[in-house]
Amino acid sequence: MAARALGVSFRQALRSVALTLFPLAFIALFAWATAGSTTGNTSDPVRAAAWLYLGTHLIPIAVPSGKLTLLPLLAVLYPMWAIRRGLPTVEAAFTKLNGARFVYALWYALFSELLALASRYHGVAPNLYLTPLFTFMIAIVATAPFDLKKNRAFYFASYLFAIALGVGSLFFALSLAGHWQVIHSIYIVLAPGAVGGILFAALQLLYLPNFAVAALSYITGIGFSFGAHSVVSGSQIKIGQIPALPFASALPTGVHKDLKFAVAFWLLFFILIFLFIRRTGASVKYFTQYSLNQGARFFVLIMAVAFLSAGELLTRNLNPLGVIWWRFTEYLGVAFLISALLVIYIPALVGRVLHHD
Repeated sequence: MAARALGVSFRQALRSVALTLFPLAFIALFAWATAGSTTGNTSDPVRAAAWLYLGTHLIPIAVPSGKLTLLPLLAVLYPMWAIRRGLPTVEAAFTKLNGARFVYALWYALFSELLALASRYHGVAPNLYLTPLFTFMIAIVATAPFDLKKNRAFYFASYLFAIALGVGSLFFALSLAGHWQVIHSIYIVLAPGAVGGILFAALQLLYLPNFAVAALSYITGIGFSFGAHSVVSGSQIKIGQIPALPFASALPTGVHKDLKFAVAFWLLFFILIFLFIRRTGASVKYFTQYSLNQGARFFVLIMAVAFLSAGELLTRNLNPLGVIWWRFTEYLGVAFLISALLVIYIPALVGRVLHHD
């Protein structure tokens, strides 16, 4: 029985890897064929497919000029879908769900590590330490059961955050529209061609959540970084090297000091969450325990999104690009505590005083 379960999880993990890798291999081979090659070495698109696979799992990659740690957040949804697709077959071979998830994720991480080892070439080296860790965690998250009843507050907070990211995306799109002539000039300089233009546009769409996080941080008064020793916020803009990439056209060109008051958005954000929790009408002790439990999960999500949405873009001069994850989380943590005082503890204290009188 154990041997069969291990065999099933092995095959399904391999299929999940293939389901992600083969379409990326086709894209890499197609791009290589249309771009032309002076060497004619078909191993190049094969390695590129492995790098694309690792990039969809947000694995940092070292390159001769620096590192590539700024990777598209939206791309991770595809391997998560491929992993979850094989879960029912693995579950059927195991008696316990957690055991099935663990073994399945372990095989998946092992295959990904082998790909990372095989793809190291001429200074391009995926991080071998983070590859099994990231792929294992992605597989665990992708196979996690959804328990809406127990985690209603967490899902409600996640929905609100998704809406906030939508607002950030809209702001980013409006900023791009306002600098359309700059974008047009950059595309003329890049001259990616028809196929290259389509792939380049698709890549930028995959980066949209990264841009949305940075835009949301900016419009709520926190700000973000755009390279070494840079600051982009409502009160000041200090930028060094700017890459000739279309998304850079959305950078603000003026100071908007009133944005410092927009940090109150996060106060309202958490007030809504605590009001949602208060609907149960339970005791303050229950509020505290439940809020800490759900809040801890939500802040793990926030820290992961903030950390993974930023990074280095091929050169140290473009590091970090995006939000400073600890600063972003710090602002949200303060708003969380103030909201808890306003919605739960101060009203409870006032009610106790009035009841005592």
